[in-house]
Amino acid sequence: MSKSYVTCTIEENIAVITIDKPPVNALNPVVTQELSSIFDRLSVNSDVKAAVLAAKGKAFVAGAEIKSFPALNRKTGEAFALAVTEMHQKIEEFEWPVIAAINGFALGGGCELAMTCDIRIASSNAKFGLPEVTLGLIPGAGGTQRLPRLIPIGKAKMMVFSGEPIDAVEAERIGLVDQVVEPGQELDEAKNLARKILKNGPIAIRFAKKAINRGLQMSLHDALLMEATLFGELFETDDATEGVKAFLDKRKPDFLGK
Repeated sequence: MSKSYVTCTIEENIAVITIDKPPVNALNPVVTQELSSIFDRLSVNSDVKAAVLAAKGKAFVAGAEIKSFPALNRKTGEAFALAVTEMHQKIEEFEWPVIAAINGFALGGGCELAMTCDIRIASSNAKFGLPEVTLGLIPGAGGTQRLPRLIPIGKAKMMVFSGEPIDAVEAERIGLVDQVVEPGQELDEAKNLARKILKNGPIAIRFAKKAINRGLQMSLHDALLMEATLFGELFETDDATEGVKAFLDKRKPDFLGK
């Protein structure tokens, strides 16, 4: 039986997904397929209401497995990039929040993977970068597309054109990272945030993620119409009735996801 490099455990309705491929958790077709399969399973698991993506060792994901690149050509290179992109889309389209707990290096494919998550919490010793141009390549699985949607376009171009990494503090300053914590605390902080999120109305959380992600692909006019539609739909749920009543009664709500 082949070794599995990605594991998934369920803790209090939170899926904790861990990449463990020494020495630096390089992204290859096996890791890509394992991540893809895990999110396929999670998408039909009614017990899961949030996910945390983490890694063991000194790196989150330190890029792709470069030793396999000499065998790639135009067709196989594109196929590899599309396979990774498909996996990324499964993370983005997962209906519950996905929080990245980033330790050490998040370079190339690792930076791209982190960007697919809804929220990024990083260790203060983390490094982020898209060094593909130093190999005569470009980021092939979202680096040139997601980065300028997250940070100012000039900063995105600086990172992509230079290939130079930035530290966690700078990543937080420009908006690539949402929170920086002490080394070793990133996983606990990600789980704590997931628990806070789970205290809110679960249907509302799903609708909020849908509204934000889909709205970014629409005109503002169409996105506002979609938001209003989702807002109205929530008034048909028991959770909205309970949430409003609990507020008026000055008590904590008991959401049931209905």
